[in-house]
Parts: sequence; structure tokens; C-alpha cells
Amino acid sequence: MKYKIKDYPHLKKKVEQMDLETLLRSVICPNISVGDPLPAKTSAVFIHPTTSQKARETAAAINSHRKEPALIVSDMEYGAGTAIRDAVLFPSMRAAKEAGDRNLAYQMGVIAATEAINAGYHWTFGPCVDILGNRENPIVTTRTAGENADDVIQYCGAYMEGLQDTGLIATLKHFPGDGYCTDDQHVTLPQNPLSAQEWDERFGRVYKTLIDQGAMAIMPGHIALPAYDEIDRSTGLYPPATVSKHLLTGLLKQKLGFEGLIISDAVNMCGFCGYMNLYHAAAAFLEAGGDCLLFMHAHADYLSAMKTCVEQGRLSIGTLRNRAYRLLCFANEYFEKHPLGEKIVFDRTAAERVAAEMTQKAVKITRDRAKRLPFAINRSTKIAHIVLNTPWTEDLRPAKMLTQKLSDRAGTVDVFADPGPFKLCEIAKSGNYDLMVCSVIEERAYGTNTAKLCGPMARNMMCGWMRFQTPVVFISYNNPHFADTYAACADTVIDTYGFTNYTSDAILSVLSAKQ
Repeated sequence: MKYKIKDYPHLKKKVEQMDLETLLRSVICPNISVGDPLPAKTSAVFIHPTTSQKARETAAAINSHRKEPALIVSDMEYGAGTAIRDAVLFPSMRAAKEAGDRNLAYQMGVIAATEAINAGYHWTFGPCVDILGNRENPIVTTRTAGENADDVIQYCGAYMEGLQDTGLIATLKHFPGDGYCTDDQHVTLPQNPLSAQEWDERFGRVYKTLIDQGAMAIMPGHIALPAYDEIDRSTGLYPPATVSKHLLTGLLKQKLGFEGLIISDAVNMCGFCGYMNLYHAAAAFLEAGGDCLLFMHAHADYLSAMKTCVEQGRLSIGTLRNRAYRLLCFANEYFEKHPLGEKIVFDRTAAERVAAEMTQKAVKITRDRAKRLPFAINRSTKIAHIVLNTPWTEDLRPAKMLTQKLSDRAGTVDVFADPGPFKLCEIAKSGNYDLMVCSVIEERAYGTNTAKLCGPMARNMMCGWMRFQTPVVFISYNNPHFADTYAACADTVIDTYGFTNYTSDAILSVLSAKQ
């Protein structure tokens, strides 16, 4: 059923009596890490990744002595494990699609919501309902279900239903749609290049369908959509959705009929605060139809600058009161249905089985031109495990765990991290190994403007070492387009679409015939 924010007359009276500073604090969602000073009273607070216990403690501290609790929020795009370090880890939203079972996506939502609520959260910024239409896109990769509207509707929609049926607010992002852009909104202003008809058939259908299915919140990205907008004469550019009335009010609210809450993507992204002055952009977002500014803090400079925006006519007091009222109603409605401190019975063992099943079903052979798989591995087998990753990759557990699993079965497993193309040729020609397994960890990361092997690390793919006598199997963990990028030289590719505690076992099950 389509969602609409409920009206509360007593809150309307309350908002009418608020002074300007209180109103300005009511339309922001500041971000904190555990241990940071608690923020000023706001309607929502974002907590960066931490443990479930510390999240609970921080959420309780934020809401202690508050008559009207703040919504506690984080990014749980595919399971709570992306925000809660000790939660069940799911591989990705793309893995849910690759597993091919809508119920697994729904159960992932139920499990995520259960763990999140028990840790003190009420709201997640997910699922990501972008469509991966451009393999050079730097930020989406496996965060969304796939490369067409039907897959996104089916699997992201199931996840959204699981979240909201269990009591966690879901958020569709990043309107008007990432995945076709070639640039990263963290560092610049990307454009969605689709025509109006193409947009209607793809992103328009995704958003309309999921809005009608009850989406409660939507996050616009700092992404322009020329097909539905006009050039800003002051900049000569199409504006990001976050400051565009044509997109937030005309397209999202009026054409698509969305009546829930609109929260911006982070205000410190260059697609927003680099396009125009931070506080002018904040005022423009609210006037365009937005309700809440993400990662804005009630510091003195914010309060002072926004007061000036009101004085200059950039932001009307009527708009500000309306947005504050909507956000207060949004929170009040939630806590009417879900009392503060609510707990849900959680079966960790059953939840892990769901994650294991999704992982196993998602790991698959993408290409095997030379018919190398399954490859027999036993105690006489010698394996060279090559590890290549993006320069900013911090989590090398996928490669480390696979090394251990290979070692449990093979006689020799030698690891070579970033060996360079000449060393790789030497390894391939030496005859010392029966198999070369190449783990490729192409991590996306904010502000890097790419999500694939780049810089000196990419040179490892030179010199044709994969064409000598030693057979090579590539394992791609995060980028669903590795096999496309290296179509000419990667004959055998296994895609995992993410990583969990069960990924290495799943890889072994498709890589090797047990002896």
C-alpha cells in the first residue's frame, strides 16, 4: 500500500511555536561515530558502523530524556552487516538477484531489520535501487540488484518489504538514478544521460512501482537529469536533483506520486556543496521539496548561514515549518507503531543459513572458455594464489580466507600480492604450479571515481602471463563487469558478487572437483 506521512494536529501547533533555531535543527540528520559528542536535539541521527552493543548504548544516550525520540539511522543496503560489525553478513544486493530467489532477498530484509531494531536503529538508507547500465560507473557495482528495471523491482522490492514488514524504515536511493553515470557524485556532479522515455521505462518504472508498494523514504542523489530539467542560468549546468524543484516536486512528488519523506544524500559531497555554496544548496533543497539534510550539523555556522538564507529570501519560513512538521510527523508515526527500545526475537543460526544459501547460489562460473572447471585439487596440487586489488582496499579477508581454504585441500599454496606482470610471467612459465588462482578485489569507495583495478595495480594484467602453460582462474569479488573489461584475456572467471563467511567454500565448490 502506498505510504503517506500521517498528520498530527498537535505537532502542527508545536511547529508553529518553534523559533528559527529549533526549526533549523529539526530538518537535519547529523552523523556521529561512537564516542563522538552527542549532537544537538534533532529529529534523526546517523551512526557510523560499530558493534551492536555500542550502537544500542549510543542510541539510548541520544534519546535519553527526550520526549520526542530521534530516529536512529545508518546504511544497511543489503543486511545489517554493512552498519553493524557483528551482524549477519550478506554478500550484496546483486548477489540476491544472482541467487535467483526473491524470498532470500525478503528474508535478508527481515533479518537486517531484526538485528537493526535490536541494536537501537529505526531507519536504514537502503535499498539502492539504481540500475547498473554502465560498466564504468564508479559507485554502484553490486549495491543494486542488476542491470534492468525488472531485477531491481523484484529483488530490491523484496528487500524493502522485508525491512518494512519487520519495522525498519527503508529508503530508496539514489533518485533520479545512478548506474548510467561515469562519474562519482562525491567529487563532481554526474548526469543521468537517459532520455525522458528511457528514464520512464527504467528508473521511472522502478520508483513508481516501489512507491506504490509502500516505500516510506527516498534519497535523491546529487545527480542531474537533463531529460526532465532545465539548465541553471547562474551556472550554465543542469542542477543536481537535490536542488531541483523540477525533479523533487515536479517529477518525484507530482508525476510519481511520492508522499513520504525525502532525505538528501550527504551534504558534504561535491555534487551538492561544490555545485553551489553549502548553505545556499541546503536552502535550495528544502525549497525544491526536500525534508531532511543528511550529515548537516547544528553548528553555529549552519545556524547563522541558514538564518541569513531566510533573511535573503532563499528559504521561506513557511517552507521551513512545513519540512520540520513533516519530519516530526514521520518520526512520531514510527514511534507510535514501534515503541522505543522494542526488541524482536532473533534466531542467529537460522539467519546465518539464509546468508549461506544466498552466498552459495550467487557464486557462479561466468566464463570458462577453456573448459578448465572443475579443476581437480588434491594433496599433490601446487597453486599460486595471485591477489590484486584496488589501491584503497582495506579488507583483504576474501583473499586470506580463500588461501586458507585452498591450503586445506592442496599440497602447496603460495601467495603473490601485486607481483607485477614480469613476475607473473615467470610464475606462469616456471612449471612450478599446476594452477594459478587470481583473486581480484575491485572495491568501490566514495570519492575514488572508479571501482575497478586502476593505477599501477592494473599493470598486473599486462604481458600475457595468463596465456602460458599454467592454467589461470580469475575470482572476481565485487565488480560484476570484470569479465567484460578483461574479455580478451580472462578465459575462466568465477564471480562471487560480494563476500561473506561462506564465500570461499562456495568458490571451492565450483572451482574444484573433490578428490
